[in-house]
Amino acid sequence: MSMIPTRERWRSRLPHWEVEGHWHFVTIRCHGSLPAVAKLKLREIHTSLAEIDPQSEAFQQLQRRYFLTTEKYLDAGSGFAPFAKARPCELCLDAVIAIEGEGWLVGEATVMPNHIHLLILRQNSDFSLKEILERFKGRSARWINQALGRSGRFWQEDWFDRWMRHEGELTKTIDYIRNNPVKAKLVSEWKDYRWRISNQAEL
Repeated sequence: MSMIPTRERWRSRLPHWEVEGHWHFVTIRCHGSLPAVAKLKLREIHTSLAEIDPQSEAFQQLQRRYFLTTEKYLDAGSGFAPFAKARPCELCLDAVIAIEGEGWLVGEATVMPNHIHLLILRQNSDFSLKEILERFKGRSARWINQALGRSGRFWQEDWFDRWMRHEGELTKTIDYIRNNPVKAKLVSEWKDYRWRISNQAEL
């Protein structure tokens, strides 16, 4: 395997990997958005991921399993779902746009009722992937909590991220982000979904 231009790798509950010059697919869910049965399944995957080489095929398969398990339960719409209302969606997209002002290009973004998908690329930024996502989470949580008249944790502490290995994976990821509202039966055509940003070329 050729050398991967890694900027940073770290582990919290999940492994994270920022790679220079590559798009990163990120999913951040709201705190309290998953039922207990989903959390149990995800804990089992966490344990397995910690024991596998991140560059291995087995790791990629397990990472995909984690993502699909999370999405299955998130799309069911149980738990805390603040983005069922318009104002939180508007504020969340405002916070996404602020990412670009800090040197990260936003290729795609879709705000779902209880989570958000991002496709972002570091350009000329002093902020790492970890730092830019923490800034996004802090900023958006503050704005949305204030609008909803609530306090306390808004986002889940950790998030899922994956750097795009090749053009085929990038294309599939763009398609997934755009069509998640269709899959969740929120709209019949992805272009009709209001709470999104799409700066990539049409597929």
